[in-house]
Amino acid sequence: MLGLLATFVFVLIAMIENSRMPVDDPNTHLELTMIHEVMILDNSGFDLGLIMYTTNLKFAMYGAIISNFFIGMLPFAFSIPLFLAIQLGFAIVVGIIESFMARFRMGHNPQFIFILTSVSLLIFFGVLLVLGKFV
Repeated sequence: MLGLLATFVFVLIAMIENSRMPVDDPNTHLELTMIHEVMILDNSGFDLGLIMYTTNLKFAMYGAIISNFFIGMLPFAFSIPLFLAIQLGFAIVVGIIESFMARFRMGHNPQFIFILTSVSLLIFFGVLLVLGKFV
């Protein structure tokens, strides 16, 4: 139970870190809230390609960390297809969340991040209690 909740929280944290739709809308350049978009708007060509590549690479790394939650110590023959399936599932889940959730107002973003941080700490201490490592 804690593992699924931790995975869900980590998916939401990955969406925050990658500036995905519920927290940030990278398609709009009209608001002052999109300060990081100015860096992208000032570049073109090869430099823009590198920025887009690193954005996609960061998204893939979060998917790799999430897939590592489930793979564990499986044999190599099973781990590669499972890794690819989890990466595909991560991309589909993020796409569904982006499609069906409207962008938050800027006033709600700190509350959203605070709630995710609080839930993450509760999960952390819950895992410590379950494993008997909590002093």
